[in-house]
Amino acid sequence: ASADPVRMTRDEEIADASFRAADFASLDREHLSVQGCLFTGCLFAGSELARSQFSDVVFRNCDFSNADLLGCSLHRVRFANFAFSRLRTVRFAGCPMHGAAFGDCRFERVEFAQCDLTQAEFFGTRLRGLSFADSDIRGIRVREIGPFELKGLKISPLQAVELARLLGVEIEE
Repeated sequence: ASADPVRMTRDEEIADASFRAADFASLDREHLSVQGCLFTGCLFAGSELARSQFSDVVFRNCDFSNADLLGCSLHRVRFANFAFSRLRTVRFAGCPMHGAAFGDCRFERVEFAQCDLTQAEFFGTRLRGLSFADSDIRGIRVREIGPFELKGLKISPLQAVELARLLGVEIEE
């Protein structure tokens, strides 16, 4: 059963609740604490959740278009995919993002630090200015091999070998 969406506007702490197809578009909260919750098909477009904390939360098919998550803390949070997202001033640190979908995303001041990006998809996403140097990018997938997506990406020498293989370059050992 779906929890009452009013809880998100009323309660300071929300734990172990499941929300389905709830409209949180006008939600304007600070310092909200959400733990162990599931959000399925919920609308967060334009919501403001500054300095809120989310732990052990799953977002499935939710819309965060133009949401303000400034200063939020996300721990063990799962998003289905990031396709068509615009991510501004976001830091992913130590995140298990195996197979994550970043298709047609726009990054501004985004950082990946010690993330598992194995088999992550960056189709149509410019990676200029990003550093994957301390992250695992084995099997990374991009739509176009060439300057559009990879130009300006910072990687380690070992990652350069992996990307060379992706480009079809034969490496002799």
